[in-house]
Amino acid sequence: MNDQFLFSDMPAALEGQPVTSVFLAILPDPVAAEQIARCACEVRDRHGLKGAPRPTGRFHVTLHTFDHAPRALERSLQMAQMVAAKAVKGVSPFEVRFDRVKSFSEKKANCPCVLADREGNEPLRAFASRLKREMGKPAGQFTPHITLLYDDAVVKEEYVEPVGWRVNEIVLLKAIMNRKTFQELGRWSFEG
Repeated sequence: MNDQFLFSDMPAALEGQPVTSVFLAILPDPVAAEQIARCACEVRDRHGLKGAPRPTGRFHVTLHTFDHAPRALERSLQMAQMVAAKAVKGVSPFEVRFDRVKSFSEKKANCPCVLADREGNEPLRAFASRLKREMGKPAGQFTPHITLLYDDAVVKEEYVEPVGWRVNEIVLLKAIMNRKTFQELGRWSFEG
């Protein structure tokens, strides 16, 4: 069995905790996570931003977020497990690279300042589309990014020293209200 949990273990792992999101993601390796943390601090200082950089353990690329409302959580977790197990079959590990910083400025305040790419990361984009197809959903728009911090100021897109790593697996994470880390609910390695 490729995944590291059994579904029957999940409800106990979630009991009594205010879940703010449940999602499939890729995580940077430790070296890349440290590079991302340095980039967040450099961008903050260079632009005089006030927002605190996210903790190193929270850097990730979200592939898909599931409904985490109490009435839908069990069904969402079942779907996540099934989709992840199917999606990794036949997929080989691939490289990702992020070389731009910018704000997603559709909000008036508390805009996410993200590490992104101008182009590329095609294997990651293809894998995200594969996940959507496994769920029976249209591929839609997928913008790979890693949130560095939130701030009211908007950072215009600029080049930064590239950060990259080899992606070997996906993880199912839950964010718990007022915590600075995620709880891992499952992990699936690529089988290509």
